[in-house]
Amino acid sequence: MSLDLVLGVDVGGTAIKAGAVDRRGRMVAKREVATPPGGPRAVVARVAEVAADLQREAGRARAVGVGWPTPLDPERGVVLFDNKLGSAGVNVAGLVSRATGRPACIENDANAAALAEYLYGAAKGAGSVVLLTLGTGVGGGIVLGGEVWHGRDGAAGEVGHVKVHPGGRRCLFCGRRGCLEAYAGAQAILKRYRGAGNKADGMKDVVDAARRGERLAVTIVSEMAEMIGMAVADLANVLNPEIVVIGGGVARAGEILFGPIRAAVEREALPNVSKGLRIVPAKLGNDAGLLGAAGCAWRRFGTSASSRTLTTASRRSRIASSS
Repeated sequence: MSLDLVLGVDVGGTAIKAGAVDRRGRMVAKREVATPPGGPRAVVARVAEVAADLQREAGRARAVGVGWPTPLDPERGVVLFDNKLGSAGVNVAGLVSRATGRPACIENDANAAALAEYLYGAAKGAGSVVLLTLGTGVGGGIVLGGEVWHGRDGAAGEVGHVKVHPGGRRCLFCGRRGCLEAYAGAQAILKRYRGAGNKADGMKDVVDAARRGERLAVTIVSEMAEMIGMAVADLANVLNPEIVVIGGGVARAGEILFGPIRAAVEREALPNVSKGLRIVPAKLGNDAGLLGAAGCAWRRFGTSASSRTLTTASRRSRIASSS
């Protein structure tokens, strides 16, 4: 008997990760390929190749969910803004649906990661979740009442651009001064660290140097934790979540990062907000994006295994699947 599966796809600037995922979030097959040049159509063509390969191994999937690294309108499946893959204004969900022959939906990659941690990971069982992803930049996602909060135009969750230091360092992404991303994004931190003549392949090297007591590394990591804590405190004051999940490679730094973050939140957030607030590392690692994309597909297209329900789901998503 074939498994009931969807495909989750996480499209990044350098790699596409995809998996066949069952209803419980278990991945039964996985692939990773390089993201091709040539814009969104080339990316979607590669996604279709990977989808076909996964289905040959795991069986036919009922739908495809895609995490895309940019603000988008998940209902229409259209990218709103994109300076990475050249897909602004493109109906990516429609392209994926036609290329794979399956119903498709699309979600911002950080939102997908937040949903994954809510459904399967560190925030499982919580009613309200804020996720921060510490990578090249700083992304985020918000889950309220069990649903991803997209905001008016699908751009909610841009926590990397919370102002933590008015007039501070210039953000390498948006150009404004004092964004959290200018203090906690790997691109900004490595530029600062290397600019002082230090060698580092990634953020782990900076954190390891801080553990050894290297002065600049200690300053950078301490400042990063303080700024993250201030941003989390502000988000907590506004949203009053049950749990804040911090993901990305640097989130594995442990107490050298999480201790100061929790201390800053306790100091800066309202007492009734900080009391009982859990601040924890993400559990799902690099699989969060594709698992969240799969979760989106299950939610939109997975109410029943019957072809009748699939037809109904496809009709509901007709905008995403149309040209």
